Amino acid sequence: MLNKSFFNTIFVIAFTIIAISACASSPKIMVISPQIIDTKSNIYSGKTTQVNVTDLRANSHIVAIHSEGEAIKLISANTHLDNIINDLYKKSLSKNSLAVNDSALNNIELIINTAEVHVYQELMKYKTTSQVTLTAKITSNEKTLTKTYNNKGNSEGVLTADLAVLERNFNQQLGNLIMQVVNDNEIVQFIK
Repeated sequence: MLNKSFFNTIFVIAFTIIAISACASSPKIMVISPQIIDTKSNIYSGKTTQVNVTDLRANSHIVAIHSEGEAIKLISANTHLDNIINDLYKKSLSKNSLAVNDSALNNIELIINTAEVHVYQELMKYKTTSQVTLTAKITSNEKTLTKTYNNKGNSEGVLTADLAVLERNFNQQLGNLIMQVVNDNEIVQFIK
């Protein structure tokens, strides 16, 4: 008769094989599509600016999966992050009555400093740390205002990290950070 310890060992081995198989078949592209719930307002009424988004990150990937004894697995975004943020930021500014015009005297440069998710995978659990840092550099009437916005997050769970959950959390972080920049009263007042 087989003992309970033997069945537990078989269960752990089978479960590990299934978990590893699931990881191997997971997609290697992260879909970045932040949803911003912003209401129309007139906070920028009568103001016009240029908008540029610059990506200063050293690496283009978003997710780095660290597993003991293995090379780090990198997952990139479905498209260039600066393009995604540029489109979303301009739409949000327009909804708040800011006219975006490439020949305007005012200029907003939104700089992507950090946009990363690190997954620390162990045999039966994982931990994640994430950080998004943006710097807004506004030039108006030959004066410059520079502000940095940071959003960090941590999570942990059992088994392996799910890319869909990482995407959702990252998109929420990024969306919240963009809305902080759009609604920053100091920026609203600074742009003439």
